[in-house]
Amino acid sequence: MKKQAAIFFTAAWVAVIITAIGITGAVAADQSFGQSPASAPRAVLANKAYTFDEVLEGEVVSHAFVIENQGPVPLDILNIRTSCGCTTARRPKSIAPGSSGQIEVKGDTRGYGGHVFDKRITVYTNDPLSPELHLRLMGPVGRFARIEPNRIVLRGKTGASLNAQATITPNSVHPFRIIEVVAERRLAEKINIQLEEHDGTYRVTIYNRQAVSGQYRGRVIVKTDSTLKKELLLYVIGDIKA
Repeated sequence: MKKQAAIFFTAAWVAVIITAIGITGAVAADQSFGQSPASAPRAVLANKAYTFDEVLEGEVVSHAFVIENQGPVPLDILNIRTSCGCTTARRPKSIAPGSSGQIEVKGDTRGYGGHVFDKRITVYTNDPLSPELHLRLMGPVGRFARIEPNRIVLRGKTGASLNAQATITPNSVHPFRIIEVVAERRLAEKINIQLEEHDGTYRVTIYNRQAVSGQYRGRVIVKTDSTLKKELLLYVIGDIKA
């Protein structure tokens, strides 16, 4: 009986010690950076999301998110991470008590025509209650032109007549004319190009010239008279078999 009592007593003290360690750890976690919330910086954002009106693909959209420090000590902006390489952000390193600063975010809409641009930005701070702030930049992106398809594939046997077409329809809000269509250098001796226009819609026909088996790929550059977007690209793939 004495042995059982001793074991019970020891186990009870172990439980007390473990509980005390857990409480101490929780307190330490609440007081990250060596500060209690009452004596720490406090990051406050009036708006965490910004939705822009429709822009034309290729435009760079920007917005400044205002962040205020309502704490009694400086607020440090430790780092910023964006969800895509098409989005960049600039930050102040520190914001004084009672002052505000701006997180300047820019998004490149190239390749987003006909889609919604929606990107997330994470801001890391020394505020123990808000170590991470999540921002959002979003809005619709209109197409400069509809290109169908934007990739032309010429596949067949040597000696066969191979050609394929793409249609280009300008955006009615931002009309333009196509003034020239040229192949980049590595395609120049492998294809011929024909351009036709009818009622504002353009048709580009690509003809294979390669007489031997082999593969090639490259771009056809469509030059416009628009000041918004001077060039469009068509991608060409050739797969010629004996």
